[in-house]
Amino acid sequence: MDPLSGKPHYPPPPAPIKGERTINPRRRLAPLLAPPKLIPLPTPLPQGLNRTHAFTSTHTLSVHILPAAFPRTGSPLGHVVIPPLEDFPGKTGKDDRKKWMKQTMERMLWEKEESEKVFPDPKAGIKVAEEGLWNTVLRIRRNRSAADGKGITIVTTHPIGFHKEIWEPAFKHLIELTEASSSPIRIEELWSLEAVNHGDAALINGVHVPKLPDRSDYGRDLANFLIHHLPEGRDAFGKDLPQQLIRLPDCLANARVKNGFGDRQVIAIGHSLGGDGTALCGITYPKLFPALILIETTLFPPSNSKSQRKAAMILSTLGRRSSWPSRQEAKKALLKAPFFQAFDPAVLDAYIEHGMYEEEKTGEVYLKCNPAWEASEFTERRTMNEGWELLPTLDENVEMRWILGGRKDASNLVGGPHISRLTVWRRARNASNVMIPGAGHLVVQEKPKEVAEDVALFLAHKFSTERNLQHSKL
Repeated sequence: MDPLSGKPHYPPPPAPIKGERTINPRRRLAPLLAPPKLIPLPTPLPQGLNRTHAFTSTHTLSVHILPAAFPRTGSPLGHVVIPPLEDFPGKTGKDDRKKWMKQTMERMLWEKEESEKVFPDPKAGIKVAEEGLWNTVLRIRRNRSAADGKGITIVTTHPIGFHKEIWEPAFKHLIELTEASSSPIRIEELWSLEAVNHGDAALINGVHVPKLPDRSDYGRDLANFLIHHLPEGRDAFGKDLPQQLIRLPDCLANARVKNGFGDRQVIAIGHSLGGDGTALCGITYPKLFPALILIETTLFPPSNSKSQRKAAMILSTLGRRSSWPSRQEAKKALLKAPFFQAFDPAVLDAYIEHGMYEEEKTGEVYLKCNPAWEASEFTERRTMNEGWELLPTLDENVEMRWILGGRKDASNLVGGPHISRLTVWRRARNASNVMIPGAGHLVVQEKPKEVAEDVALFLAHKFSTERNLQHSKL
């Protein structure tokens, strides 16, 4: 059992972890530069970016934009456009559609493989964009600052196909727990950073969204936000911020990379896609974090890279439905699938409300992250192998807490429980893990309260202990 929570966990492997042939990983995330030019913002901005309201009795919600990490990894030109069902008529329509999806999937995988080469085939059309994209970020801040020294700041990232608001149910539980009179900690800010091809960020980046993204860039987006755009605590705690977050002076950014934050305790929490990027960010910029909480990452060893699961997931995603006559009809349709039936009701409501947008002329609702963009994320493999290989290099001063689904199928994406067990002990010192009973890979969506309980427990353990140690030295 996990000593902190008393819940099940993966014990250390009984024997040393077997070595893997190196994939010669990129040892650090690519440098962060100020974009010379940004793509123009749409007018008006998506409605979701104008949210500002009370989140709880103690915290207020707002939404912000900022330039994304620049430059991005090279990507093929163009986009995958999924033809409507009407384009496949007649008796052969179903087979014709399957053939199109298979050919598209094979092309995507080939282009992705070429994009990762030093000298890609010119036919793949790999280019590095010259204009910067936008990130969107949800902020929930305490109305009255309770910071005594360094204020606790949570920054989350999300899985494939979701969005920044998917964390809201877990945030509500976390605030309730940490605002209780018995809690030794208070949280000043909670931020949820959206990937450039998901949610409202996808809507404002539009045709500029990379055809085939590299998930290391999501880790760079996290680093870019923390190093160059997250205001100092004294300028933010208990205060409103402008909708567009400004780029901070280079001297301050450099000091953060070298020494960390002067008035914040930043804990990054990454789930699945976001967990992979968060791990890489921590490996490259360890001074930013006293701890990382990694939830169901998809990091795995290269020996497990020959699985056919990736191709199957691309095909199923390309074929998924992406529009409905209304949000009510969308919810009704989604609840027929066991995948969505497992969601906590509040999470499903957040997905319906914030993961979709309404077409004004028809009233139809569409996924903000369309199936082509979602499928593009499943072409990735290199970053997951790199993160797995580099985990032992993460600074041991950065405490690691792994949160995993307790069901046997939770680790299917990485190759099974034995792979998950090896992963959480790749960097064994100053690390712990817990398995949430009854949860699968999407543990935050299925068990937001239980995830919040473990996060609150970990934060209280870490920061109340550190505070006691500091006071004992006075």
